[in-house]
Amino acid sequence: MGPSDIPSGDVFVGRVDEVGELSAALASARAGTGRAVLITGDAGVGKTRLAQHAASRAEDVLVLTGTCLPLATLNVPLLPLRMVVRRSLGTDPAEEFDGWLAERCAERPVALVVDDLQWADQATLDVLMWVVAGLPARRLALLMTVRRGEVGPGHPLARWLSDVRRLPGFTELALGPLDPEETRAQLRGLLGDEPHDTLVREVHDRTGGNAYLNELLVTGLPPTATCLDEGLLPDTLVSAVLRPWHQLSPPARELSRVVAVGGRVARGQALEDAIRLAGVDEPGPLLRECVDAGLLEAVDGDGYWFHHPLQAEALEASLSHPERQRLHASYAQALQSRLSPTGPDLDSLVLVADHLHRADDAEAAYTWACRAAAAAEDGQAWASLVRMLRRMIEVRSLVQQPSETPTDLWSRLRVAAERDGDLDTELDATEALLDDGDLGPLDEAELVVRRQHLRFMKGLGFFDRGELARATQLSAAEPGSWQHAFALAESAHAGLWADDPDAPALAAEALTRARTAGHPRALAYALAANAMHAVYLSHVADAETWAAEAVACAARSGDGFAFGHAAMWEANSVGGNADPRWTARVAGRRQQLIELGLPHPYIAWLATGEAQGQLQRGEWRTCQSLLRYALGRTPGALVDVAARLRAAQLAAFQGRVREAEGHLARADELFGETSTFLPFEFDATRAMVRIAAGDARGCVTAALVGTSNPGVPPTQCEWLMPLAARGLADLAEDCRDALEDPQPVLDELDELERRFPHPIADAGGDEFYDRELAAFDALYAAERARARLDPDRADAWVRAAESLRDLLPWEECYASWRLAEALFDQGTTHRTEAVAALRRAHRLGRQLAAQPVLDQVTALARTARVPVADPVLPSVVSGATAAGTDRVGDAAHLTGREREVLAHIVAGRTYGEIARELVLSEKTVSSHVSHLLTKTGTANRIDLARWATRRAHQ
Repeated sequence: MGPSDIPSGDVFVGRVDEVGELSAALASARAGTGRAVLITGDAGVGKTRLAQHAASRAEDVLVLTGTCLPLATLNVPLLPLRMVVRRSLGTDPAEEFDGWLAERCAERPVALVVDDLQWADQATLDVLMWVVAGLPARRLALLMTVRRGEVGPGHPLARWLSDVRRLPGFTELALGPLDPEETRAQLRGLLGDEPHDTLVREVHDRTGGNAYLNELLVTGLPPTATCLDEGLLPDTLVSAVLRPWHQLSPPARELSRVVAVGGRVARGQALEDAIRLAGVDEPGPLLRECVDAGLLEAVDGDGYWFHHPLQAEALEASLSHPERQRLHASYAQALQSRLSPTGPDLDSLVLVADHLHRADDAEAAYTWACRAAAAAEDGQAWASLVRMLRRMIEVRSLVQQPSETPTDLWSRLRVAAERDGDLDTELDATEALLDDGDLGPLDEAELVVRRQHLRFMKGLGFFDRGELARATQLSAAEPGSWQHAFALAESAHAGLWADDPDAPALAAEALTRARTAGHPRALAYALAANAMHAVYLSHVADAETWAAEAVACAARSGDGFAFGHAAMWEANSVGGNADPRWTARVAGRRQQLIELGLPHPYIAWLATGEAQGQLQRGEWRTCQSLLRYALGRTPGALVDVAARLRAAQLAAFQGRVREAEGHLARADELFGETSTFLPFEFDATRAMVRIAAGDARGCVTAALVGTSNPGVPPTQCEWLMPLAARGLADLAEDCRDALEDPQPVLDELDELERRFPHPIADAGGDEFYDRELAAFDALYAAERARARLDPDRADAWVRAAESLRDLLPWEECYASWRLAEALFDQGTTHRTEAVAALRRAHRLGRQLAAQPVLDQVTALARTARVPVADPVLPSVVSGATAAGTDRVGDAAHLTGREREVLAHIVAGRTYGEIARELVLSEKTVSSHVSHLLTKTGTANRIDLARWATRRAHQ
């Protein structure tokens, strides 16, 4: 990969454990005991970047760097060491370099980085051996890198390694590839924005997580890219991945190219085919040569495949077109000769079809794709069936007498794609069938409705009521058909979102017709529409009953969209997504979907809903896990956007503004509609991100957009008024800080309150939702009081904090900080309550990792001189120590209550605060402290706290 494997960008991600290990070596060097670490790994994996990153973190360390180069015709002894000292070395280079290095180490700690040791000359290795031998008494960290697979048995470095491994202070660190999340972080840095999940997966699949190859593969891509460019691999990337191949002998090169064309691990008959086609007599030494060079890897002891997935792709591309055709045809012929005539396995059939296709034999490729498709259909291998049917459609025009009509192929493809969860292919097939015009009215009506579902899942638009009305008209000729009930149900569904007064009657008619037709799919949609209407009317029992039956019907029909749709309305029947019951229901239905084996996009849909509930409840780690699960495969734009909106909210809450803006921007790009897409919380999320970015005016604007859309209120409408008032309160504060008149802002606030005296309520709800709505009302009122500098604003924040307590933790954390701020503004009168609120905000902020609030709390605590740390007793003091528990200064002879009191003393609490927390009198607390002073031999509370801290450090 060239003389250095440092990615050219300044992007360093992950590697937490490895950085820790190198940091420990640097710390040892600072303390006077030198360490040497040899970092091994593939070319491009990031060895040099790791060493330089770790060294650069130690600000007091002098970093010296030398690089070994793969010189072919020049002989430059001691090249990396000359780079370090910036001059030639004399007749005794070991002693001269060691002396020079000793002087540097006497001045300050030194990190000596020697890169690409596999190209070092013997003189350099000898000097480095000398340096390693002198490490124990020197402030030196020697960090060296070497490429995996380039140090064979006869390599000069092999002998050096066997000797140096016996010296004290020498360790080795194997560096592996980046995992998918680390790849995501690298791409974020390279592209300057949050990368699309499909791009992350494709890059990681093709590079195996190699940092350098990741960079080469995405060079030139826009930040909005969802996939890699099709076509030839970049020349720089081909050169990088094929460097080991160029080191091979001609026979080994030929064998590896033939293995690449085979397209799978070469073992057994497949390996014999490759050996025969490459025309080699003794393959063993050639395979070992490929393995030693790092091109091939042994797989399960009897097979061989490429170390990097891109190597096979690059090698096949390096062949001439006729040669590729010849090899693919030969592989196909060999496979056909070995297939069982009674029942060949699906993988073999697909492989034959693939080889024939790449051999440009359209007739044979079509025939074998037909056979593979039939086998895939029998085995319900939907992904393979989709691929083979697409192949048949692609080559059908080149076949003289194809066995199936285009309509037959598109119909089979649509069903296979639906069962596989391949939304893109299913929509393509649906569009093709509708464009073909060779459908009956009932089939056309079904596909028109299904197209709306697919467009919804792909983010191409909300339900088109005109198209759904057309489906109803198409099926009206047979009013007793299930297709007519299906079209009526979805027309009602879309009408309910638009707040159409005729929609409830349409839903009731759909249910009557669906029950008459007795079709579970139509019944699932009709029941879900009626459950939705019942939720709007707050008829909880009816909503639950209809939604549960809808879920059961969807399960019987195997319709993932109907299942997800009904499951969400079943959850909505018990309240909002902050309600634990809501989250539990969605989680239970998601698990049922998994057990039913329905496609991933619908499971992911429920996973993102569950993630939203967990986020509102403060379970942010669980939320992150659910979002990663949902995006683990291609779930469609609906799920992608839902996940990004939730991720944007979490990032905003935790102060990662750039990340939040990236998620929101990608959600905007993915969906044709944003604010008007009512099931999603675009407006609330946008307002949250703007306030996190310090853009108070942007927050107000975003919140008000959500109040002006037609139809029912958007998701998370309850947040809009408190957020708008918060933005206006911040603007009023800005005016006062700048000595400007805040009256124009206050006039805006008056108008807002006139239009919206209370937060916007969503449809439906129960007692829990009423509590949630009352909490938002209190928060809204408190923000208005803050904006107006109301003398009673502290009371407003008391009501807000209390109503939010144990209900909405993110909002409670924020309200507790504002409460403390308002109470401190009143002077010392309410200091006790202010301190309690401040500590509550600090405790919640730490649990939530809500860094913006934590920063404000810390600043306020510093100004008010309030210790906010939680009372946690140092571990050595909190439990029994050793034997001998009666001596003064031992911790084990303290009682449990004394340990509790001591923990609060260490945290800086007053007697009154300890008494309130532990429900004791101040006199009792004073008595416990006296006992502690006696038992520990300390003079006062400060000395006692220092004693406890010293015990922990010891």
